[in-house]
Amino acid sequence: MDISSGAVLVSDQRQASVSGRFVDSAYKLEADGFGAICTSSIFRQILPHFKDYEKYLAGLRQIPSRQKAVKNILQKDGIVSAAVPSRDLAEIFCISQVSACCELLRGKNIPISELNREGMRLLVQQTTAPLKDEPAISSEIPPDQYNETQRGLLAAVNVIQNLDTIRVVQAIRQLGFLNTRSDSIHQLSLAVGNAYRDLVGLHAVPRILAEDSSSGGILKFDVLDRQAAHTVLINNDPIYTRHFSSLNNKQEERVLALNMDVGQAIDILISKQKESGLAKRNLVVGLRIDHRKIPNVGDFLRQVTAVIDQSADLFLTIGAGNSQSEFEDRLRCFDDLFNALSRAELKPLRILMHKQGSLEDQRSSPLFGNIEYTSYQILHCKLLRKKLGKIYHRV
Repeated sequence: MDISSGAVLVSDQRQASVSGRFVDSAYKLEADGFGAICTSSIFRQILPHFKDYEKYLAGLRQIPSRQKAVKNILQKDGIVSAAVPSRDLAEIFCISQVSACCELLRGKNIPISELNREGMRLLVQQTTAPLKDEPAISSEIPPDQYNETQRGLLAAVNVIQNLDTIRVVQAIRQLGFLNTRSDSIHQLSLAVGNAYRDLVGLHAVPRILAEDSSSGGILKFDVLDRQAAHTVLINNDPIYTRHFSSLNNKQEERVLALNMDVGQAIDILISKQKESGLAKRNLVVGLRIDHRKIPNVGDFLRQVTAVIDQSADLFLTIGAGNSQSEFEDRLRCFDDLFNALSRAELKPLRILMHKQGSLEDQRSSPLFGNIEYTSYQILHCKLLRKKLGKIYHRV
């Protein structure tokens, strides 16, 4: 899927700095975490899951002990902290991290003897060496005017964006949610940036195949690309005007990219659903969403209710923001959403992927990745239009 003409959104805001040093640091951090997992006893235990990951996920629903473990994880009022995980939750996040690193190591064949922290850092260092000294790309440069090195930087940033997306979505999937096949998903994505995460990362399937060789075992890392049946993308940033136009031209049957405010886009979507039979949405996504995109929770749920099917998954994440105050605003946004969905008796799930303590400590201590690109919290809920419609109907 070629969406490489899109601009880059690394942090939550367009003005975030994207440089070779950022890429080098992110790659090494992710590789180091993966190397640590590889040297632990759990790695050989979970490795077989990646031969056919889709089959593994489907099989989880048939294992009573797994269902009991998930029930225990979810029993605390719908809020799950990964800071002090149970053994079962730790395994889920190990699998999620390995899934993410399939994107980092996509296409590489790695001797098992090199699967350690030092070996992984050296491997990604070779990948990032040509980019390490590349300065930050100005947000004012249109993507179609990037030089070759800047395009390489863009590709590397897309990998970083993707692996964060894979990590959070696989955590949710292992808990038994988001289990609709990609080719049956009719998706609505909000505040999408260049849409790489929404079109690619969200549906990616990690794969690791073992292969014997004369010098010992080799692991082959890959990601199988999947795509939703249809995706509506919304972002009002004018820097994406050309990119969205290109997506509409290249993928007319599967993508509707709307470069406008959410309210206007929702009106267009409602019209197309009524007049041309565009399917109701069964997945609503906002990856590392800016709290300012949801200024009023009631209005947001009212807009969503108007375009979803009888049921739909809501999948949102938040990042650190560009300041402590922005981070706290994002937390308040999730508080409001969680409370509203709870009042509607929809049993939302909120996963905290940062350390506990003061709000400052929470922002400075993500459990995965670093502050510029990682997801700090996940909010998932199975939306039921009938229940939402009683409270959040459009006037």
